[in-house]
Amino acid sequence: MPKRFRFALDSQSKHGYIYAQFYRDIANLFTRSAMRLELWVGDMSRYLDIEKWKRKGHFYFFKDYDYPFFNICADVEITEALKYAKENRLSFFIVVLYLSTRSANFIEEFRYRIRDGKVIVHDIIHAGSTVLNLDETFSFCYFQYSQDFSQFNKEASQKLTEHADGIKSLNTQEHRDDLIHYSVIPWISFKSFSNSRRRVAHDSIPNIVFGKYYLDSGSMKMPVSVDVHHALMDGLHVAKFFDSFQAHLKNPRDVLDREAEL
Repeated sequence: MPKRFRFALDSQSKHGYIYAQFYRDIANLFTRSAMRLELWVGDMSRYLDIEKWKRKGHFYFFKDYDYPFFNICADVEITEALKYAKENRLSFFIVVLYLSTRSANFIEEFRYRIRDGKVIVHDIIHAGSTVLNLDETFSFCYFQYSQDFSQFNKEASQKLTEHADGIKSLNTQEHRDDLIHYSVIPWISFKSFSNSRRRVAHDSIPNIVFGKYYLDSGSMKMPVSVDVHHALMDGLHVAKFFDSFQAHLKNPRDVLDREAEL
């Protein structure tokens, strides 16, 4: 998790104002120290101090590009994750969705979003994905991230059951940017991918796509596309995501069994 103060505070709590004042008092105590505290907003998110950010120049360089996104596609090895899902009668989609979102949450740059010209850092980000409908159209479905995999699996399974029962939705939840947008293309083992995006100034949400997995030299592999805003991160940060995601996929029991015990 990020190396900073973390507090488990329900933003809807009636005591939220008291806690907010408490945190402000703490911030005042450290004003004269070398510790840099950022301003917390809303759901425990905070605004990044761009002036002190080492990527300040890169942010201003890329943020006004006509198309400021870049895409990296790579294969990940999923043999153990696929085996784990089958042995435990789990949805492989839910397993990789959880492990991917977990990895994204551990990399701060994946929680950055541009809002009103500023950079907001979400404390936690969640998943929104396309889900295939029975008539071969698709719906948008949203999955609340929980560190507890058993809880995530329970809620995600319920969401998928609702869609299997015929519930359709193209609700884009435009009021939210605490998401990773996912798609699944299980019919194609793609080597490159291009996402459709609307030209709106506030669009800075990463897009991650899972492709068709295949057998390669005795290992199962799956193509993954990661599409991100260059003003917020670089190829190094995407590489960190792939490294974390791959580590989870190779050792799913280390994460999923442990989280199930929490």
